[in-house]
Amino acid sequence: MSEPPHAGTTQRGEVAATASLASIAGQHWQAVVVGAGPAGAASATRLAARGLTVLLVDAAAMPRPKLCGCCLSQTALAELATLDRIVPPGRQAGGSEPSGGLRLERVRLATAAVSAVVPMPRGAVVSREALDADGVARAIAAGAAWLPRTRVTTLTEGPVCVGIGLAAADAPVDRSQTVAISAGIVIVAAGLADAIRGEAGTGRDERVIAPDSRVGLGTTLPAAAGGPPAGELVMAVSGHGYCGVVRLEDGRIDLAAAVERRCVAAAGSPAAAITGLLAASGGDQAANLATPAARERLAVATYRGTPPLTRHRPVNSRSGRILRVGDAAGYVEPFTGEGMGWALVSARLCDEALAALVTSGGRLAGDLTTAGIRYAQAHGRHFAAHHARCRRVSLVVRRPWLVGPALRLARLAPALAARVVPLVIGGAPSPEAHG
Repeated sequence: MSEPPHAGTTQRGEVAATASLASIAGQHWQAVVVGAGPAGAASATRLAARGLTVLLVDAAAMPRPKLCGCCLSQTALAELATLDRIVPPGRQAGGSEPSGGLRLERVRLATAAVSAVVPMPRGAVVSREALDADGVARAIAAGAAWLPRTRVTTLTEGPVCVGIGLAAADAPVDRSQTVAISAGIVIVAAGLADAIRGEAGTGRDERVIAPDSRVGLGTTLPAAAGGPPAGELVMAVSGHGYCGVVRLEDGRIDLAAAVERRCVAAAGSPAAAITGLLAASGGDQAANLATPAARERLAVATYRGTPPLTRHRPVNSRSGRILRVGDAAGYVEPFTGEGMGWALVSARLCDEALAALVTSGGRLAGDLTTAGIRYAQAHGRHFAAHHARCRRVSLVVRRPWLVGPALRLARLAPALAARVVPLVIGGAPSPEAHG
């Protein structure tokens, strides 16, 4: 992905389906990808470009709103650039980059009424409506079939394929309304919820959720609500969580927070929890959301939530026929803004593990168990240090009495702060992303 432009408004229609439940009933696919966010769309693009028959499924249509900080790190930008090389921009229905994306130039950190601004190493901001729609358009251009508004009801792993039950997303849970297909492999990119029933034969599907894990809350506000200037991300930190506030390419204000569950319960509502967090940290002042009009907007906004954020789940089934990428494979608190970059990296690592099994005729042949183990090992090697660093940052952020002095130091020594930021957010992207 090239540097995002500074202007533009995301006005786009729905990405049209290229398949229907009726048209695919009984079909066998080399790969089925469940979930069309960044990780799922990237997986579908990579596998389809290798010549496999790929079906990309999502319960929603695209574009659709999504709880997300909407920031792209250096790693995310580099991974998107590799996808542009796989599918030339001219072939994409949605263009070469997320429409109207803005450069992210600086971060304003605020806690206990202390704030400091530090420069952001090359980053971008783009709404998930634009990013995800472009990802699906890229997958279609690569040759994947696209089936929106469809949920996966069951996955049943057998010795030679995975049986898959599909149903319309708005249909009642009724097996008589389920369409059956099969796949050589299934890539699960269904996010944090990953609520697919009946994964018989997968063996190691236990979720491990950190006991002190926070939950995600978020909303979007109209441009008239206030908010920071374009290109600036405000991170408000309090003792009970943190909230990122950033202006999107169409002028709206995106808020995404990680908050202690007991804080939400005590506040009585997501709106009260976020409003209290912003006020306690001084983030409402830093983000220009302290006016009566802005507070009224915050009070009446529609909020979205997530399950507990910090979790882990095995990325491969015993046979290697079901693999997980993105948030479905594991997640830690997203303060460092690397979530979408990690999702895109996991899609690449999964594709690389499967590459040796793709024949010249565009079929999967070989030992999927070994490929699954290879992916799990590569995933572990790549993310262990990143997740550990992110947890350390999270521990510091949970202690505002440490953050306040650090911000005062950043104001006194901005050059030093600029050198520290890449260490906090992971520095430059991995060399593999440039290959």
